[in-house]
Amino acid sequence: MKKTAIFILMLIVVGASVLPAMDKAQTDAWIATQNEKNLQARFDKLEEYYKTYGDKDERNAIYMYLNLANDSYQLQQFEKTILYGEKVLLYKDIEAQNKLRMYLALANAYNLTKKDIDKGYSYADLVIVMAKAMRVEGENNASIDTNFIAPALRIQVQMLAAKPEDPQNAVTAFNKSLEAYQLDKSDKSANFVLVFSERMLKNQRVEDAIRGIEAVNQNKPNSEYYKMLGMWYARLKNQDKAIENLKASYQMKKNAKVAYDLGVLLNKTDIDGAMDYLAESNLLNDEKYSADALKLLQQLLLYEKTKGQTPVEQEKAFNAIMAAAKARLAPPTPAPASDTK
Repeated sequence: MKKTAIFILMLIVVGASVLPAMDKAQTDAWIATQNEKNLQARFDKLEEYYKTYGDKDERNAIYMYLNLANDSYQLQQFEKTILYGEKVLLYKDIEAQNKLRMYLALANAYNLTKKDIDKGYSYADLVIVMAKAMRVEGENNASIDTNFIAPALRIQVQMLAAKPEDPQNAVTAFNKSLEAYQLDKSDKSANFVLVFSERMLKNQRVEDAIRGIEAVNQNKPNSEYYKMLGMWYARLKNQDKAIENLKASYQMKKNAKVAYDLGVLLNKTDIDGAMDYLAESNLLNDEKYSADALKLLQQLLLYEKTKGQTPVEQEKAFNAIMAAAKARLAPPTPAPASDTK
C-alpha cells in the first residue's frame, strides 16, 4: 500500500514536470509561425502546428484557422481556403470583420475552384448583407463598399456568367456589375459593365445596354463609348441623342465613320452640318467610308443645296466646302515663341 502511494506520488510529480515543457513547446511553435515573414514558410509551419497540436481545447485554434485560411488564399491554394475557412466559421466568437473576410474568401474560393457555385454565391450574399448592415448613414462608407460589397457583387457576376443557359442570369449579372461599378468606380467593375452591356445589346435590351455604357462614360468619358451610345440611340430612333453622342465622340477623336454617320443623320434637318461632316469624312481617307461620304456629299450639294445653279457655281460651292473642311482638320498652328530678351 505504501509502495503504491509512493508510485502514484512519483507519477504526479513527473506529470507536473512534463506539462509545462509541453506547453512551452507548443507556445514556441506558435510564436515561430507568427514570426515567420515568408508566406509559404509560414503556411507550412501553421499546417505542421495544426497536425501536431490540432484544435482541441486550444486557445489559439480560431487564430490558427484564420491564419491558415488567409495564407492559403494569398497562396491561391483555394481548396485549403475552403477547408480552413469553414472551420473558422464554426466559432461563435469570431469578430465581425474576420467573419466578413472569411465569407468573401470562401465565396471567391468556391468561384475559382468551381466546386460548388451555388454555395459560393450564398457566401457572397452573406458578404453583401453583412457589409450593407455595417454601413453608417451619413458617413463615408467607401472602405466597406470597395473592399467587400463591390468584390462580392463581381464574384456573383462571374458565377452567373458560368450559367449561360438561363437568359435571366445575364440580366441579373448586368445589374450586379452596374451596382458594383457605382460603388467603387474601378476598372474591374467597369469591364464587367462593358461585357454585359454588349450582352444586353445582343439580347435586344438596348435601353439596358445604354444605361451601362452611360454609367461608365460619365466617370471616364471616352470617344468609343460616345460612339457606341450614338449607334445604340440610333437603333431606338432617338435621333437627337444619337447625334449628341456622335458629336461628342467626334470632338474627342476624329473618325471617318463617325463623321459619315453624322452626315447621314443630319442630312434631313441640317444639310449644311451634314455636308461639313461628310467633307471631313472624305478627307480622313478611310478605305471603307470616305468614298461613300463623298458620294452623299455630292448628292446633297447638287440635288438639294445648289439645285438649279450652274455647274460652275456648284463646283465653286463644292470647293469651298472642301477647303473649309481641310482647314478644320488641319493641326493648330503653334504659337510663336516669346522673346525673353
